[in-house]
Amino acid sequence: MLDKQILGDYTIIKQLGQGSLGTVYLAEHRFMKKPYLLKVFPEELSSDRNFIQRFEEEVGVLVGVDHPNIVKIHNVSFSKGSHFLVTDCVVDDVGEPCNLLDYLRMRSQPLSEEEIVAVLRQIASALDYAHEKLRKNISLYHGSLKLNNVLVGKTKPQLKVYLSDFGLSQVVGLRSVLSRSYKSVAETVGVPMATSIGNGSERYPSAPIDGTKMQHLQQSFLQNYLFLSPEQRWGEDLGEGAYKSDIYAFGVLAYYLIYKRFPEGIFPMPSESHPHYDLNWDYLFEQCLLRDPDGRAEVLTQVLDGMSQKVSKSILVPAAVQQNSLRGQGDMAPAVSIAIPVEEQKAPISTIQHEEEKEVDLSVPQEQFAAVALEEETVKFTPLPLKPLIATQKIARPTYDPDPAAAFRVESGVKQYCPKFEEDRNIEPILTDMVSIRGGSFLRGSKDGNRDEMPMHEVLLNSYALDVHPVTNEQFVRFLDSMGGEKDVNNLDMIRLRDSRIKRSAGNLSIESGYTKHPVVGVTWYGALAYAQWVGKRLPTEAEWEIAARSGMQDMPYSTGVKIEKSQANFFSSDTTPVMSYAPSEFGLYDMLGNVYEWCQDWYGYNYYEQSQQEPNNPKGPLQGVYRVLRGGCWKSLKEDLRCSHRHRNNPGTVNGTYGFRCAADVVENN
Repeated sequence: MLDKQILGDYTIIKQLGQGSLGTVYLAEHRFMKKPYLLKVFPEELSSDRNFIQRFEEEVGVLVGVDHPNIVKIHNVSFSKGSHFLVTDCVVDDVGEPCNLLDYLRMRSQPLSEEEIVAVLRQIASALDYAHEKLRKNISLYHGSLKLNNVLVGKTKPQLKVYLSDFGLSQVVGLRSVLSRSYKSVAETVGVPMATSIGNGSERYPSAPIDGTKMQHLQQSFLQNYLFLSPEQRWGEDLGEGAYKSDIYAFGVLAYYLIYKRFPEGIFPMPSESHPHYDLNWDYLFEQCLLRDPDGRAEVLTQVLDGMSQKVSKSILVPAAVQQNSLRGQGDMAPAVSIAIPVEEQKAPISTIQHEEEKEVDLSVPQEQFAAVALEEETVKFTPLPLKPLIATQKIARPTYDPDPAAAFRVESGVKQYCPKFEEDRNIEPILTDMVSIRGGSFLRGSKDGNRDEMPMHEVLLNSYALDVHPVTNEQFVRFLDSMGGEKDVNNLDMIRLRDSRIKRSAGNLSIESGYTKHPVVGVTWYGALAYAQWVGKRLPTEAEWEIAARSGMQDMPYSTGVKIEKSQANFFSSDTTPVMSYAPSEFGLYDMLGNVYEWCQDWYGYNYYEQSQQEPNNPKGPLQGVYRVLRGGCWKSLKEDLRCSHRHRNNPGTVNGTYGFRCAADVVENN
């Protein structure tokens, strides 16, 4: 057990077990009061600087993985001599972490066919999401799918599962994972383990072996091995087809859910042993458990859809006599007859669709989803009659006037400098989901706040939309790559990198490890404006921002009510937190209060509210000024600065580590 009850910003609650990276602990964030899982590296890994450096670089990619069925990885932290990985904690109905193997042990009845399909669809969706990124030159696949890495969340109204340790086997290495599992088993049963090669010293267990613990260790090692694809077992170079090992492991998992054992040697097919099943499970195994990775399926959700095809007329064809046989690892596997449809089938359509299983279609533009509602810790988007109006993407880069003296320059022996023309790079932005806010009459300002917040008065706003969270480092880096620098069209600074978490080395931009999903900081008002124009949006007006922050509670100082706690927003702390780390407001907006100050469109006017009281229709601030408005408070603010009516301002070219922004857009009525 970890002898430190406090590890960095986390309070250790209890030890959960051993993982491929070391000891796993359940912990609680001391300020946010949220549970997390900490994977504390063993001493030999923490002391290996090369491993830690490589691990931090790889985790920078894994932090960007964002899927509802993948456990979120946050960062790698260091405290009191220990490096540890921070991930979300998934708990079951009784509030305890539970993996799929433990869940199956606790069930008195086996999973029904519908439950198996529901589990596999969630896992297939997560793997397809990652493999699609892999096809876009992002090295992302699980590599170590097994029962222990599938966590079980809520089971009602349907069984929810999440993939953990996503991509970590790529960082640690499969050989290291297997050797650690074998070492745990060997040391427990008393197999001689030399402390160093050839020194003759041996280690035996100092206490009687716990039978249950021994069984769990053996099963853990067998899982690590039996879920490996043939090419992984033989240590072949996976190359671009690395994701095909996930396809094989998916087939092993599906087989285990049906039979409670693994598909070794000559194994029966469901059509023979489970004729009462409605779906063609043989098709899944024929697509996934092939020895040759090139013959395996590409998209798992399509395989699941294909299982629902009805075979009207079939012929029997020997399948396993081919070299690419899925049954049996030997070359002399017996022939197996499988049903192949003669008539050409139409596109597969799944016959198992429950109302509660429907998910957001990722092929639909995300801006079509507006209001955000929470149900059992899952964010769902409900279409509204208002749709954000996103303009055509545009970008303006700095231009320079020609030399006015060039017409009078005489020929000389000095070669003139001609800038090299570089073609514009077409980089797609990462768009943020938006919440539409219906227009109407609202109150803004304060009755007893600062002088510039008074008087409280009525404003009339048209309908508009606001990003659900501030712009992140990941999103802003794409913008800087597209711009080719940190200057806008007027040659003004958009960001000062030394005040941000974005760095430039040898011309390439990178984000500090663990800060991909943190809000971008060090941004000027000019940078915020340029980014908003690039994605076809705009900055919110001060009135729009305040009305959105109030979430309909016009007489409360905070969107959380009369008071606000550290468990509800990031303030009076030491650093930014990832966006969406806290619960959303009633309008479905995240981080409106705390984390970073947000630039607004308006010029700041000390007495502007008196003028706005006379001109309440869509106020946009003074016509001119010295400062631009900032709202919302930041990670090091006091509670007072987080009030919805609190106004802050600064020069539009000023930067520091507390200034960020989010975008707004006009809306149109959906037909």
